[in-house]
Amino acid sequence: MVATFSAHVRGAARLGYIRLGAGPPLLLVQGTAATYLHWGRRLLSSLAESFDVVAYNHRGVGDSAPVSGPFTVPELADDAAGLLDALGWRQVHVVGVSMGGLVAQELVLRHPARVESLFLGCTHTGGTGSKSVVPEALASAIVEGDPAATLRNVFRLGVKDPVRVRPGAWEEYRGAALAQPVDPWTTTLQISASATHTTADRLRHICVPTHVVHGDGDRVVSIETGRRLAAGIHGSDFTSLAAGHLFWLEQPERVAALIRAGAPGLLEGGSRHS
Repeated sequence: MVATFSAHVRGAARLGYIRLGAGPPLLLVQGTAATYLHWGRRLLSSLAESFDVVAYNHRGVGDSAPVSGPFTVPELADDAAGLLDALGWRQVHVVGVSMGGLVAQELVLRHPARVESLFLGCTHTGGTGSKSVVPEALASAIVEGDPAATLRNVFRLGVKDPVRVRPGAWEEYRGAALAQPVDPWTTTLQISASATHTTADRLRHICVPTHVVHGDGDRVVSIETGRRLAAGIHGSDFTSLAAGHLFWLEQPERVAALIRAGAPGLLEGGSRHS
């Protein structure tokens, strides 16, 4: 069982997080309606072999302090910076997926000295680019009065092939969702924050080694969106995986290897944009 902690952060009041492993500091930033448990045991244990890993819950999520009103992506990025302060971490490698990828972009743009490298997965630049995050398919996955069926439908939407998904992926996803349910109102606020914010016109200012990874079967954020993101960040690498939106649950060891390769700036397995 992974130990849980909390840190008092100005703005968010309190952020819950887990910490494991030893090595260079690595911050994991999750997406909409997700908690630190959604990273899954397989990925976390693999990363802990190489890094001092911290995965946290956004404000209003899980064991973090509840929210009383709307918030912005810059505020979420400042929450992350505040957590780094509380941890005593001057500079870190950052992994952000989905909405967490947008927060990670804003973190490096607002606090460039704090980020050593970026790993951005299944993400976008916000604003009009975030419309694909909530497609009609996601809305159709909701079954009124049947949370279990909704959970199963969302998972099926999130992976490339539910029939051939690796053993244990569903159990990790289901366990995370049941252990720390995310309030629908908080999810709505997260979606609104992403839709009213954009990094598209500032990507050229991201100057740290960056690896963009996307599942070729992602039905939540299209792979073309990921390619455009990578093309906008000078010198970034792009890797396509045979996976869906939940690529880190589908291929945890492969994703851990990509994160390790990118952390020192020696990116492997991708095509370089210039």
